[in-house]
Amino acid sequence: MDEETNSRQKLVIIGGGAVGMAVATHTKRHGNYSITVISKDEHTAYSQCGIPFVLGGEIEDFDKLIVKKPEFFEQMGINIRLNTTVNAIDIDSKTIHIGDEILPFDKLVIATGSYPHIPENIKPYSQLENVHTLRTLSDGMKIQNALKDTENLTIIGGGSIGVEVAASAAKRGINTTLVNRNYSLLSHNIDPDMSEIVRSHLVSMGIEVITDTVPESINCTTKVKSVTIDGTDIPTDTVIISAGVLPDTSLVRNTKIKIGKSGGIVVDEQLQVKIGDTFHTDVFSGGECAEVYDLTTGEPFVSQLGSTARRMAAVIANNLCGTPSTFGAIINPWVCVAGKLQVGSVGLTSRIADKSGKKIITGMSKGLTRATYYPGGSQIFIKLIFSDRYLVGAQVIAGEGVKERIDGLAFAIRKRATIDEMLEMETCYAPPVSMLIDPIMYAIEDAHKKM
Repeated sequence: MDEETNSRQKLVIIGGGAVGMAVATHTKRHGNYSITVISKDEHTAYSQCGIPFVLGGEIEDFDKLIVKKPEFFEQMGINIRLNTTVNAIDIDSKTIHIGDEILPFDKLVIATGSYPHIPENIKPYSQLENVHTLRTLSDGMKIQNALKDTENLTIIGGGSIGVEVAASAAKRGINTTLVNRNYSLLSHNIDPDMSEIVRSHLVSMGIEVITDTVPESINCTTKVKSVTIDGTDIPTDTVIISAGVLPDTSLVRNTKIKIGKSGGIVVDEQLQVKIGDTFHTDVFSGGECAEVYDLTTGEPFVSQLGSTARRMAAVIANNLCGTPSTFGAIINPWVCVAGKLQVGSVGLTSRIADKSGKKIITGMSKGLTRATYYPGGSQIFIKLIFSDRYLVGAQVIAGEGVKERIDGLAFAIRKRATIDEMLEMETCYAPPVSMLIDPIMYAIEDAHKKM
């Protein structure tokens, strides 16, 4: 057994998130590796995306988010080292450094994920008691404990996590203020006109939404008392900073590994990292620390979707196990749920299209998710974006049925569907799940008229 173990190549994975653990389990089952996973986190193999819904009570507790416990991986023969920080990577000697310990590798996977972005003007306040960021399961547990004694909550940042947590807090009866630098909420994913629908829904839940501004200060003695916004002190017991995330590439900045203009690690289609002018066949990267490409613009960016991470993990694992696989450009279909509202998008927004120099025509429609006489439906709002007669973007907001439509529209974008082809789309109908004519068809017709 010792000889067999010694004959195995040493695979070291830095990061125990969606990429790291999926690569570890796949290569253990299908490869011949001695595997070590190293993570700064104190938990592993859990759903980050589920945290806001534990805070809102839809999910009973945080244990429900843990997919597999460390013991599961240890029984597989995977060595997991949690609460452990890698200090350096030496590509030339193929080693990593953990304090004074030097750990050799034959193959390395860098899956360090991301870290919360804290705007400069509020960095001095970020270490105060009851000021939190939300990234890990441990962060979620700390916030859960804080919310038990919170009457007034201020959330800084109107992205998907900020919006979802605001809705969750409002459901708990907490006075919630959501403040966002941009005028539009969810501005990376939807256009301002669609954002107004989200704002109205949050306001209807009792959330105070303040946009187009940033907090001037977080005020405290030993504990937060208020947040100053536009010269007004907003009573606050707890602050959550949710102003986006940045790729965690601190480990590779002192190596020869190339960082791209998106801030992520440059990789090729096999997800091998770039060193100088070549890609290293023994070092891979995936997830929120790696740079990917937008199918519609060709521009590099960093995807923050768990679904993207798992696809990247499959490609890395296949390549490690001798099955050549590639990861191409993506369109990043996205959905979030805030209160009773589902918000989804895929492809270009009008802002990104304008930035990339694309001329666009949009089609809009409003309808219902069920037949008018069937109870339980909701309004649905659809926006489609076309460029040169091709579908390049879509946004859908409703109380139900958003994911399914975004998935279908994502496939249409990937297959370069034209507006002429989409006019001939056939859609299914049953009163409990749709109108006779799906509202998507009205958005297509609206765009066609404008052409």
